[in-house]
Amino acid sequence: METIFPFPAGPAADVCREFLERDMRGARLSTSFRAYYLLRGLMPLRVRQFLQGKRNRGLAATPDWYLPQEFCDRLAVALQQSPAEAPPAWPDRREFAFVLTHDVETVEGLNQAMALADIEEELGFRSSWNLVPHKYPIDMGLISELRRRGFEIGVHGYNHDGKLFWSESTFRRRARAINAALDRFEAVGFRAPMAHRNLHWMQRLNIEYDSSCFDVDPYQAMPGGIGSLWPVVTGRFVELPYTLPQDHSLFIGLGETSDRIWEHKLAWIRRHSGMALMLTHPDYLETPARRAVYRNFLSQVRDVGGYWHALPRDLARWWRSAMERDHAANASARTMQTVAM
Repeated sequence: METIFPFPAGPAADVCREFLERDMRGARLSTSFRAYYLLRGLMPLRVRQFLQGKRNRGLAATPDWYLPQEFCDRLAVALQQSPAEAPPAWPDRREFAFVLTHDVETVEGLNQAMALADIEEELGFRSSWNLVPHKYPIDMGLISELRRRGFEIGVHGYNHDGKLFWSESTFRRRARAINAALDRFEAVGFRAPMAHRNLHWMQRLNIEYDSSCFDVDPYQAMPGGIGSLWPVVTGRFVELPYTLPQDHSLFIGLGETSDRIWEHKLAWIRRHSGMALMLTHPDYLETPARRAVYRNFLSQVRDVGGYWHALPRDLARWWRSAMERDHAANASARTMQTVAM
């Protein structure tokens, strides 16, 4: 699997590679989580949320768990060794990229989609909506309406049972159905449920981008993170890690009632000229209070300005083009340097 990192070949690229490879090695379900997913379908939602909250509050996470501190510290050292290295500048020299995505887990969540879409459109934003193709009825009229209004449709796994990566044979079988759903929805993007991931197996998917990875998130069933605040080209698709904590982790798992963590993380990303990619669920922004928190955060982003706002498919296409151009230029420079020697 060919990988192109945000930085040219050098110390910074080595840091990116180390963190990505570490995450790929560690992206495995524990025995306890495999047992949980065997029983998950029998548990009422409130029981699942109680167990998730109890686990999350019991983890030994630091107060700033949502900051990829280790990655950024290591990257800063690498850039001191090679200060010319830098990711490509965002279009129009914007300070950071801002991307909105939603995972729709239930039909109730799908019914809430328009309420969130209205908020986003009112504030000048658009988002992608990742739908589960084999769990609930899909309203194709709703898909058409979202797309007409400038939103994007993606695919969210197979049936959201936590078993997509149970084995390679299971994934291979389900990948055929996922590819059929991608065709049906005219989609080019994917995110696996629960942020489960295997980037090697996912090369079977007919996608332009995936967004199953994250920079750092200790609260996932497959914890870890690739560290990067920027996309990475991984084989046939661009990986767009989510970099703002999930609403589920904040509101359900940790009992947050404000957008303070989103605000702090956004400021961090802006200082590093990274990509702020948000993952929320209409299933968990279902109350007026939580929608108000979401609206308030988007309003603040709009007022801060300085961002390049793009749908994930547009950012992925731009990023791949920029990376391949820079990669080719660096290869040519190295060739000329060798010839000169």
